[in-house]
Amino acid sequence: MQASFIVGKIDMRFKVAHLLKQSPGSSKEYSFQEDIGDLDENLKVKAPLVGKAKFIRTTDGILATGKAETELELICDRCLASFLILIRFPFQEEFHPTVDINTGASLPIDPAEEKENLIDACHIIDLSEVLRQSILLALPVHPLCRPDCRGLCPQCGQNLNEGSCDCPQPIGDPRLAVLGDLLKRLNLKGE
Repeated sequence: MQASFIVGKIDMRFKVAHLLKQSPGSSKEYSFQEDIGDLDENLKVKAPLVGKAKFIRTTDGILATGKAETELELICDRCLASFLILIRFPFQEEFHPTVDINTGASLPIDPAEEKENLIDACHIIDLSEVLRQSILLALPVHPLCRPDCRGLCPQCGQNLNEGSCDCPQPIGDPRLAVLGDLLKRLNLKGE
């Protein structure tokens, strides 16, 4: 079943009034495909966010779980070239109501509760912040354009993936030359 989105460019809001009226354990699933280009100014999104969300009624509210994927443009830590990467990630968050579904009375809100984890007075859950945080957590700590990226020459800045440079190769720390000689002799004897 396709989610019906409320007006907004990156609006990942779902009306859950029907689910709040049901007993714990009841669930509803949605598929979504959403343009998230404006979700976070630090993310260069190159493809729509595609995924599935499952909302499960709990005794305290609604548990939202699911999986999603999108394509982002990142900068390689070694060679500084931009590249595309497919990010796949799970998400899970519990949301709590602010209004009693049966009486319409306001419910007490825990001061420690984040506002993003609240079901609003119209019984709507907004997954935008949960998805933004999940994408950020799924990003590689050190993004590489490829596992064997050779990086940049520390002397001239040549991208070594595109070819070698004419810079002299570093000799290394002369204090470790004795250790290098020892390793060479050990390797020769092992053959």
